[in-house]
Amino acid sequence: MVGNSVIHVTNEEGRILASTESKRMGTKSSTAQYIIQVLRPAAIKSAEFVAYGTPIYFNKELSGCVVIRGPADSAPRQGELIRVSIESALEYEYYMRNREQNEDGTASIALMLLSDKIDAERLVPLMNKHELDNMLLRSVLCISLKFHQTSYFNINLNLGYQAGIERIRAEAVKRIKANRYLNSQDIVYVYDGNTIVIIKSFIPVSDYSRIYLSLDKICQDVARTLSEFSAFSFGISYGNVSYGINELKKSLQEAMEIISIGQRTQPKEQLFILEHILFDNICHYLYPQIVNKLIEPAISKLTKKDGSIQQDLISCAEAFVDNCMSFSRTAQNTMLHRNTINSRLAKLTSLTGLDPAHSFRDAFIIKMLATYIRQNK
Repeated sequence: MVGNSVIHVTNEEGRILASTESKRMGTKSSTAQYIIQVLRPAAIKSAEFVAYGTPIYFNKELSGCVVIRGPADSAPRQGELIRVSIESALEYEYYMRNREQNEDGTASIALMLLSDKIDAERLVPLMNKHELDNMLLRSVLCISLKFHQTSYFNINLNLGYQAGIERIRAEAVKRIKANRYLNSQDIVYVYDGNTIVIIKSFIPVSDYSRIYLSLDKICQDVARTLSEFSAFSFGISYGNVSYGINELKKSLQEAMEIISIGQRTQPKEQLFILEHILFDNICHYLYPQIVNKLIEPAISKLTKKDGSIQQDLISCAEAFVDNCMSFSRTAQNTMLHRNTINSRLAKLTSLTGLDPAHSFRDAFIIKMLATYIRQNK
């Protein structure tokens, strides 16, 4: 409570991000959801109090909502004051971020390189002006940040938390730019408030495998640097290597997709290298026919009457595949007796017809089956 008022600030879905009632953090405000639906300020009156809500806009897009429950004569005024303060803070943050990025003159180049359609007539002269070679091999490293929320909320709106985030992000960018593996042809760019990208350049070579090994090394080094920050968690990966300037948006999208898949399947990890989540990535892009013809029927046969899946059979079979179809290695790594492993594999074969001990095809399907269940559980 602040005086006789309760104040919530929500995101664009009505979920409370900051509140004078710490127990409401992370929950949804029904008043905010109504305001977001009607897209205009509104007041819901009761005998002594009024619940006043007003939407927050940034760059003409809905960004959240302010809800204040308090005396009818002061709640609307307080709500509008908070809204104006937050919108001003968002505009200031945007201005400061762009100003900082434009100091080295590469922000506009990065923005153009990562656009859906490249305007080479504008971009190439601009790159030449900044002595950037447009004929190098390049890949985009994506760093997805998740800043930890705080229960602190200052009614005076000195925006200490937001300013703190800005300082931390600026410090992270500064340390990334100082990375020993980056050179004058590379660009570090704040793509949005929660995403930093590195447009990494390489001298053209015929053997791309050497470049991918270098990208692994660079990601590992950047991840070590970011691990020193306690204010956020992160995910990092990179997209495909391309020649010239025309495929970098696609490289960024690939990196973002790898991070998204990795964070769903390995939420405790921070560095996502494609071969480490190879089956997860393959399973994410399975053809519908494979799912409908092979995966779903097998799941149906392994589903009990109560709707639960016989996970012990799936886990045992996957472990058997992961251990190169070796009973002794599977027993050693799972602490299961060989007879238990053999019994579970026999039961899985009787239910699904899949026999990983005698068919590589069946072993592959079992790996896809286990991965699919994890991704869709």
